[in-house]
Amino acid sequence: HLASGSADRTIKIWDMSNGGELLQTLTGHTGYVYSVAYNTDGSHLASGSADRTIKIWDMSNGGELLQTLTGHTGYVYSVAYNTDGSHLASGSA
Repeated sequence: HLASGSADRTIKIWDMSNGGELLQTLTGHTGYVYSVAYNTDGSHLASGSADRTIKIWDMSNGGELLQTLTGHTGYVYSVAYNTDGSHLASGSA
């Protein structure tokens, strides 16, 4: 699946094997969603936002919000998992 973040503060999950069908919309951020990243097995999705948070979503459980990470003082423009999915890096400005 493909995940996309948007200025409408949502994350959309698309099924690319089925012509790009919209499967799901994740809500919870209060600012633009600038970055999204799946972990290596696709079970979790991280999202970074202008609301200065990172949210972790459980994609193996219907996109349930697992955790909201705080601590950035600027917009979170980038999130990325390492190759085995054990660490998450984020960048803000």
